[in-house]
Amino acid sequence: MDNLLILTNAEAANTLALVAWVLTFFIALNAAILVYTIIRNARTAKKRMNDNPSAENESNVSLTSRAPKKPDTGKGTESTDGDDDGFLPEGTFQISLTDLANPERTFYAEGKSAYLVGRRPQMDLCIPDDGYVSGTHCKFELVEGDLFLTDLESSNGTKVNGVKITEKTKVTEKDVVRIGKMEYRVNY
Repeated sequence: MDNLLILTNAEAANTLALVAWVLTFFIALNAAILVYTIIRNARTAKKRMNDNPSAENESNVSLTSRAPKKPDTGKGTESTDGDDDGFLPEGTFQISLTDLANPERTFYAEGKSAYLVGRRPQMDLCIPDDGYVSGTHCKFELVEGDLFLTDLESSNGTKVNGVKITEKTKVTEKDVVRIGKMEYRVNY
């Protein structure tokens, strides 16, 4: 009983007031971070639209619910899927990166022979919400029908099937690619 700490009503009230103040501070801090993130994302989207006013009608940079894979009709040939675009120009391809942890989160682009991936809005595949992704992180390119991935000296590296790559590496649709904190399935 000698070690019991007994607080007076005034001391207990002061302790409760301090706890309430600390909780209020952390709630306000989290709210400020949320507002900052929303404003930053809105500015990034606005800048992206200002940099490319027709981006709204293109699919060069997009985050979609699930990118449809077009039928393999051969490069530069007419497709039969009813799309207005009709075909992909010779030497170009389409690509999608599907987040393995959240399959509804897919990054999609088409119409180029190589795609830059990174956090910057001007990237072909922009991953803005992962702080472990470098501004310009890596590059996908099609060479004679094979897809290759090159890390562009990113801060945290790029991995294929858990192995950090240091040179141009061939990638198949069965491979798992880690860019930043997330792992993706590549479709092309």
